Amino acid sequence: MFHYDQQRTGYVPEEGPQTDALLWIAETAEWADGSPAVYNGKVFVPTWPDMNFGEANPMGLVCYDAVTGVEVWTNELGGVSVGSVSGVAVADGYVYLGGTDGRLYCIDEETGDTLWVSDRIDTTGYFGLSSSPLVYEGKIYALSASDGVLHAFDPDGTEAWRFETGKGVIYFTSPAGYDGKIYCAGNRSQIFCIDPAAQTAIWRFNQGGSVKSSPVIGADGTVYFTTSSRCYALDGSTGTERWNSSVTGTMSTPVIADGYIYVGAYDGLHCLDASTGEEEWHFQAKEVNVAPVVAGNLVYAATNEETGTLYAVDAETGEPVWSYSLEAPGDGTFSAFYTSSPAVSGGVLYIGAENNRFYAFGEGEVPEPAFTGWSGTVSLTDGQTFEVTPFNNESAVYTINRTSALGALDAAATKGGFNYTIQETTWGLFLYSIGGIAYNDTTWDSWLYSVNGVPAEVGAADYSLKDGDLVTCWYGPWGSSPETARAAVNITVSIPLPPASVTTLWNGTVTLIEGETFQFVPPNNESASYTINRTTDLGALDAAAVRGNFTFNASDAWYASYGSFLLEDIAGIANEDWTEENARSWSIFINGAAASAGLGANTLADGDRLAFYYCPADPDTYAPLIDQADYAVIIDVTLRDFAWEGTVSLTDGQTFEVTPFNNESAVYTINRTSALGALDAAATKGGFNYTIQETTWGLFLYSIGGIAYNDTTWDSWLYSVNGVPAEVGAADYSLREGDVVTYWYGPWGSSPETARAAVNITVSIQASGGGGGGDGGGGGDSSPSWVSVTLAAGTFNITPTNSGKTYTVDRQTALGALDATGIAYTINDAYYQEYGSLFIDSIRGRANEGTAGWMYQVNGESPGVGANAYAVQNGDEVVFFWSESMSSTPATSRDTIFIRVVTPGSSSGGSGSGSSGSGSGGSGSTSTTTTTGTGEPGEVLSFSLGLPAGATVKLGEWGQSFSIDLTAGDRSTEQVNVSGNTVIINREGVKLVITARNIDKKGGLAAGLVERVTASVGPVRANFSTTGVIAASVNLNLTGIPGDGQIRISLNETPDAETAREFHLASAENGKDVTAVAYSMTVTRINLENGRDVAGAVITMTINPAWVDEHGGLDAIRIARSAEDGTCTILDTRPAGSDADGNLIFEAVSPNGLSTFGLLAVGVVPAAGAGGEEETGVIAPTTALGSLATTPEMHNTAAKLPLSSPLLIIGVCTILLVGAAYLIIKRRRT
Repeated sequence: MFHYDQQRTGYVPEEGPQTDALLWIAETAEWADGSPAVYNGKVFVPTWPDMNFGEANPMGLVCYDAVTGVEVWTNELGGVSVGSVSGVAVADGYVYLGGTDGRLYCIDEETGDTLWVSDRIDTTGYFGLSSSPLVYEGKIYALSASDGVLHAFDPDGTEAWRFETGKGVIYFTSPAGYDGKIYCAGNRSQIFCIDPAAQTAIWRFNQGGSVKSSPVIGADGTVYFTTSSRCYALDGSTGTERWNSSVTGTMSTPVIADGYIYVGAYDGLHCLDASTGEEEWHFQAKEVNVAPVVAGNLVYAATNEETGTLYAVDAETGEPVWSYSLEAPGDGTFSAFYTSSPAVSGGVLYIGAENNRFYAFGEGEVPEPAFTGWSGTVSLTDGQTFEVTPFNNESAVYTINRTSALGALDAAATKGGFNYTIQETTWGLFLYSIGGIAYNDTTWDSWLYSVNGVPAEVGAADYSLKDGDLVTCWYGPWGSSPETARAAVNITVSIPLPPASVTTLWNGTVTLIEGETFQFVPPNNESASYTINRTTDLGALDAAAVRGNFTFNASDAWYASYGSFLLEDIAGIANEDWTEENARSWSIFINGAAASAGLGANTLADGDRLAFYYCPADPDTYAPLIDQADYAVIIDVTLRDFAWEGTVSLTDGQTFEVTPFNNESAVYTINRTSALGALDAAATKGGFNYTIQETTWGLFLYSIGGIAYNDTTWDSWLYSVNGVPAEVGAADYSLREGDVVTYWYGPWGSSPETARAAVNITVSIQASGGGGGGDGGGGGDSSPSWVSVTLAAGTFNITPTNSGKTYTVDRQTALGALDATGIAYTINDAYYQEYGSLFIDSIRGRANEGTAGWMYQVNGESPGVGANAYAVQNGDEVVFFWSESMSSTPATSRDTIFIRVVTPGSSSGGSGSGSSGSGSGGSGSTSTTTTTGTGEPGEVLSFSLGLPAGATVKLGEWGQSFSIDLTAGDRSTEQVNVSGNTVIINREGVKLVITARNIDKKGGLAAGLVERVTASVGPVRANFSTTGVIAASVNLNLTGIPGDGQIRISLNETPDAETAREFHLASAENGKDVTAVAYSMTVTRINLENGRDVAGAVITMTINPAWVDEHGGLDAIRIARSAEDGTCTILDTRPAGSDADGNLIFEAVSPNGLSTFGLLAVGVVPAAGAGGEEETGVIAPTTALGSLATTPEMHNTAAKLPLSSPLLIIGVCTILLVGAAYLIIKRRRT
């Protein structure tokens, strides 16, 4: 079982592998992150989903032969969506483990059959029941992390009793047994000693921080465990603390062996004296999450990093003996040893990794495994043949069709590298062997085969296949099935279409609804109307004609005699006179075979390929000669129980209400532009219904079109946006113009393509007040009450109620925003040392309880850090809300606080009146003023950005590290604040944010390893004569900036002619025309390169609402980028609220870096000759464009633009950070 024994000691009384020699590696369909167990020559491996959510592969519990690594069986637990990350316990032929569905499973060790399953006892999201079961004195124990309850089960699966500890615990922590007692974590921060007979606590120990590991019981009864900061030793009888030692504990459970404790930590492996807690040695490595084991003289531990490494370390000295590193994926993700703790048995070490592999380390030779089968796809060519010779008659040669079942096996044998033999008999050819496994004339076991799951009634050489067929060959007695066979071959068949000389009029997929009918009126008899099943060939052709925008005609002249129609033409291509030689006509084929009936009388199945060929017929047999076809229509058929597809119009800012079917007294207000809002609008427009269920974790989409969640198979409604599966509930996903929302019904990991029901919704979003209420049932408005707070640069102090410590927090953070409202709140620092985050404990007297508590979002996103560590900037919208579960959102919360952030404008430079620019041409001079300083025209108003005085940066093996002397420099002109693992530097309106790993703050110095660097410049402001006060800012992701880098930001009320022309051409490519340019911003880079130093930028530009209304409303506004290479791009632009001036804020992501940007209004390109303007193909001057004129080459009557135009240089950003590494860190599941 997990950590070897019931005491969870992790000590294996035998030698482990002495070298990194690999005995075998098994490929796992999903990640092998659960801790394995070895029993009776088998190794049992729990698996759960990898990060490739586009594929749903078998997972759950996989059993391998411990010697060969050959898979023996796989148990998929509760279905394709249920895996396991718990450790395995095996006793008396039974395997116990937890599932990600929160249930405890008991499985037969020999057969892999599920014997019993408990009710759902753990509601922890994603991980489910991660506790490794304990089999102890006739009971099976499991600890549910979600509520901290210890469950005791009888061997038949009956829950005998349970013990409630109070509150939940961290996942993976598991119970231990010793001396008739059960030890476990509980109530977040406590260790319990429980008497199973009385089912009461003998003692409990509380140390304040969350328990991270499972308890480990030494031979003398001492209890050891870890938290995020310490390792504890307790007296097992009384619960009295014996010692504690400083260790940055992970989820790793310690090992007790020979008087020493070995602890996995964030900085490697520590060895402590078990009696005193004194450190004996420290082996430096990356984060160790797995529980180490000791076998013989070696400690085995593995790391959670990009290239996870398994280490074998001398238990006495801490010196490395050998190591094995995984290969980096190369895509920014980890190939890590995450939580699969090693198991040692028979001198072999077994461990799983997050690279879809399971490893067995040890010496020896693996015997050649017997043939167990093959699975794959083969491509066959219609019309080709091949030859076979029976092994018992080498003089005979048989010619076989390539597209036969035997042809598929022959192709698979070539592709898969296995052999097969044919025997000649008096009744024909007989499939004698595959992969060396031959017919047994004693047991009569032989090779059988089926096609698409149906046992064949003819020999494999005589069965004609069609495209997409699945051929299965398996070995066993007559009447057996592939599922129980010792060997099986699964072959998916691909048969290419006819020759490419055929002109394909249409090739696509149609979705047909089971049970749906339509009316068909034949053109030759318009008084007749026939009710046709949609799932016929006529129904598919009708659907394809609508989708492909072509026509067809069919006559009912044959209907009275044959019950079908005569297809006369498609797309105007009509049948020729059949009496003429080589006359062409339309023929129907289904899955490569000629249809057995006329049009309308052929019923289709899901996955069928329907083809119509315009070709001649054989003069003798009248068989269609499709190899001579001139035209074809190819239709792939998808059958569904329910489907809808269309476009809905949603209005930004509107809301609607939903009532769960299981709580009619509850009413939830949902944003209309959410994914659920789109479904609601589609249901109204499409005339179908949907229902919502209220659950403890939030709203759940229960049914669409009468098809509801199945609590047996767990099939449910899933959804994606633009083809990407969503990670939040449909009520919480904010849509944008043009998004495509797809709902489909099926198991977790399924796709819309294979779903039995689907809804596809294309979204059009109108600006509020833009006319019309959009689709859907009503548009009410329940706009929240926003509180605006002004956050100046600086800090404030806060004291957590649980520790009494004082923390200095940057004022321009999410927590600073809450503090500035004056609303009463308290915080908790239980996770500060590990994560650098202070968590909200209560607001307005309402305290967190159980899984319910306070959460927050910034601009609609949920940050992954505490509110004290999340930097905010001008215009950010911060929402604190009470959450009944992790899936709650502000839209579904009954207790919310809405805060808008305002930061004071930056200021520097001289004094005096506003500057005025002038120049010749156009309308003359343009007056501008700024709020950041004043000066003569062309004067540079500067901002400095860089590391503060007393800071150093070094480039090492792990990237960039920094050290900042927090006491150095003039802190009156710059503020430096270290909050958790974030350094925030504010200097004259510019903010530099450095996110680091494990910042060490000692003696006035802060040092750490750089993970990410962002810089915010602005907002810078100006007052133009045509637009009034405007503001613009740039937020940068930096990947490595040289010390002499600079950024200069220039604002121009009238862009130069070339830039304006580029804006116009880029808009025209998108079917739009530039109707006005509000202003432009040029960002000049000095000693900086886009892509190398600047990874990307978010451009923010503001404009007054009147200008927006005058030029087409919100939907007309775009930010455009003109690059130095002459290319111009219209960026994906979105409105982002309003600022303190009342201006509307627009944002756009510039993935290719910095250059010149313009805030534009666009409209539909006018038709040629429309309007009174001369057709010049250039931008017509407007008020916003001022005097912009075209060059003589563009318009021979336009005035020539001067070589210089009024330009206001707003700021220079001197960037001094040297080579900051922007490391893309894979999001962990912790």
